[in-house]
Amino acid sequence: MTKRIAALLTLALIAVACSNSVTGSPTPAPTSPASPSPTPSPSASPTPTPAARLYLRAWQTQALPPPSTFMTAPMLTVSDSILIDNNVAIPLIFPGPLLVLPNATPISEQGEQAIVDQARELGLLDGPTDFTGGGVMPGGVTGNVLLVVDGTRYELTGNPEALRMCNDRPCQVDPGTPEAFAAFWWLMQNPTAWLGGKLGQSAQYQPERLLVLVLPPVAANQGIDTNEVQWPLTDFAKFGKPVDGAQDTTCATVFGEDLGDLLPVLLNANQMTVFVDSTGAKQSLNARALVPLEPSPCSDQS
Repeated sequence: MTKRIAALLTLALIAVACSNSVTGSPTPAPTSPASPSPTPSPSASPTPTPAARLYLRAWQTQALPPPSTFMTAPMLTVSDSILIDNNVAIPLIFPGPLLVLPNATPISEQGEQAIVDQARELGLLDGPTDFTGGGVMPGGVTGNVLLVVDGTRYELTGNPEALRMCNDRPCQVDPGTPEAFAAFWWLMQNPTAWLGGKLGQSAQYQPERLLVLVLPPVAANQGIDTNEVQWPLTDFAKFGKPVDGAQDTTCATVFGEDLGDLLPVLLNANQMTVFVDSTGAKQSLNARALVPLEPSPCSDQS
């Protein structure tokens, strides 16, 4: 089993290396799988056939006060046969865009099955769910994975840094260990490289909810003046809820008709945009997309 898992990880790493060999950054997914679809070994738990529709969300947590963690989006989400990847290139310019939406890519049943197979072979769906192994240092990052497979819910935690690398490749791991969790996390960081032709054409994710932080207005910076934009929603005095421990900061979960009014405004704004409401009040914003079934960190919606 250990050798098989190591072989699968090696195939995935080779695919990543090939995708990075020309430009140093991932290239579009190939038209055929970068590695064979893994099949559970005889000792692994049986996988439902055909593949159960999968829900997956992988995100990081850290012992930081709000709102420092509010803008940390899930690394990867799979919901309703769509893979939502927040590994998006952000232009290295100032001022940068105010809102950057993740990529959304259709994933086939075979792709969902491959994810489930990897989780099973790594021993993550049978036994303990805490894979931290005491290895997360105080103030360090904890990896969290929520998997719903065929109606069964798995809530996993672990240390993403527990995976050791051997000659630029993951070392062999034993199933059901902290290293196995880190190996699965590593695969979730590189989905296009090993899922290959099981993925469709990527497009910009169209969110159903936005998380919005309202902050004191920014001032001119590096010789760049602010730009003022009319705020399209209710006045700031009535918008959102105060954020505990953050003075002069409120947050709101925006959806429905409000989302339709606000989203195009945010996509055309940048870090130096100041929003002006109907009373003349001025504020700046931070915003990100909330993915399906992700709890909003804002107290106005769970």
